[in-house]
Amino acid sequence: MTDLWPRLSMGIAVTEYRRLPLEIAELSAHSRSRHPQVTYAATGGSRVSESRVSDLAEAVRAIAVEYGFPEAAGPSDLVSFDRAAAEAIHSSMGINAVEAGVRGIWNFLSVVVLPDVTRWRFPGDNIERWVATDLTRHMFSRLWWQARTFAVETPGGTLDYSLLRSLSESDLNQITERRSIAGVTPLARSIARVIAQEPSVGNRRKVLREATPRLRRLMSFIDFSVLDDAQLDDRVRAVLHEVRLTDAREQ
Repeated sequence: MTDLWPRLSMGIAVTEYRRLPLEIAELSAHSRSRHPQVTYAATGGSRVSESRVSDLAEAVRAIAVEYGFPEAAGPSDLVSFDRAAAEAIHSSMGINAVEAGVRGIWNFLSVVVLPDVTRWRFPGDNIERWVATDLTRHMFSRLWWQARTFAVETPGGTLDYSLLRSLSESDLNQITERRSIAGVTPLARSIARVIAQEPSVGNRRKVLREATPRLRRLMSFIDFSVLDDAQLDDRVRAVLHEVRLTDAREQ
């Protein structure tokens, strides 16, 4: 069973997006916790109440305020917001991966519930941040999937998000925007564990960029999903070592 969140269809989301005001203050006044044209999954869980929607909005907005909202924020504050918001969204929405794959849920959050925070985080006019044509680039769906990928369950049954916090924005993009890798959660986590040990962020970006194509080629021959963490980490370290040797020979 999963919680069932309101869904706003792609067509309606685009229409609503085009009607939104540009200023954050106006968007804050425009935000709401319901829309007359939402739908829900017919079965599989319980519909969330309007108060649940409001609670999530308040939590995300409070996190945004910590990092400068509604004023413009610098890159480091925006990344810090992303990490904190990812934890809040993932831990409080109560949805599974099937429900999280429904684009309408994310349309509803960005266009109806939190348009002010969406505009603050992505002040440009990239519609992908608002309308969930690509779940890896949408304002809120990308955060939920990042948290889902890198959250590790502890022996006590709670979720530990420290692995997610250890990653830079570049690290996340290299891993999560390559669906063949991000789709194998144990492999994605292994890459995160190993790359986090790189002492230099600049070096780490270059190494990871060159390592991901090699790992994707290996996926044709190795089923990474059946390897344990130690085996995965050894394999990823070996690929990173190959990248470093290649770079050393070319210098």
